Amino acid sequence: MQCRSVLTRIDALRTEELSTIEKIAVESHLATCRSCNASTGDVEHLAHAVKSLVLAPPASCLDAIADAYDQVESVWVAFSKDRIRMITTGDSLEELRSRYAKRFGRVLRSAPIPPALKRQVLAALHGEGVDAPKVDLDETNDLEHDVLQMLTRIPRGEVRTYAWVAKQIGRPRAVRAVANVIAKNMVPFVVPCHRVVPSAGGIGNYAFGPQMKRTLLASEGVDVEELERLAREHVRYIGSKTTHVFCFPTCKDANRIREENRVPFRDAEVALEHGYRPCRNCQPVVAA
Repeated sequence: MQCRSVLTRIDALRTEELSTIEKIAVESHLATCRSCNASTGDVEHLAHAVKSLVLAPPASCLDAIADAYDQVESVWVAFSKDRIRMITTGDSLEELRSRYAKRFGRVLRSAPIPPALKRQVLAALHGEGVDAPKVDLDETNDLEHDVLQMLTRIPRGEVRTYAWVAKQIGRPRAVRAVANVIAKNMVPFVVPCHRVVPSAGGIGNYAFGPQMKRTLLASEGVDVEELERLAREHVRYIGSKTTHVFCFPTCKDANRIREENRVPFRDAEVALEHGYRPCRNCQPVVAA
């Protein structure tokens, strides 16, 4: 083997990347060539010098490119210093990191979740609800921001429709777009997308399955079976004979109506035609 060929393989010999045949040929040459043999020491010295230049980045640099994750009961939670950025369930840690990097362009490192954020996640999982979620919506577009903010205003133990959300944010014709945003909610449970149901009634689909949605709603006090019964009977609203106000069936005002005073309506137009006024709390009809 020529000196030039040996010199191009010295570093590979040091890192044990050569094939057996090449290793034998290089070592045989070095045994007889003083010049090439001296070069092995130069390469080793250079490698040591380069390693000495490698420094751990300061915490300030790491914070600029990394957020943190922790596990809270059955879910993974990714967060910044004081806000929740992603919640997933059923995903592996690798899937979580991949989804997070794709969405936010940042890496995740393991760290204990701040107590305030952990309390919110636990409250959401256990049906206690979260009044003011500490979530990061900075990187959402206008539609996403408006939809997710509106979800936080749906009271615990109540449900609203996709059409209601679209009307509340001033986009009554964007029901499908609103439904897509809700389906892709990055901070479920804490931002309660499970409280949104189809206009046709029932509880509808959910990213984590209909059984999870039933469990979450039931834990918050929603009578899921009653909702499904009303859907089969095409009842969308409940009115009161005494107040002439009509509500969504899960509205707290509707729950106070005595059985003999309950009036079922299949849509808001029929209720309005019968002289009933929309409830000011659940707002089954959005004011123009």
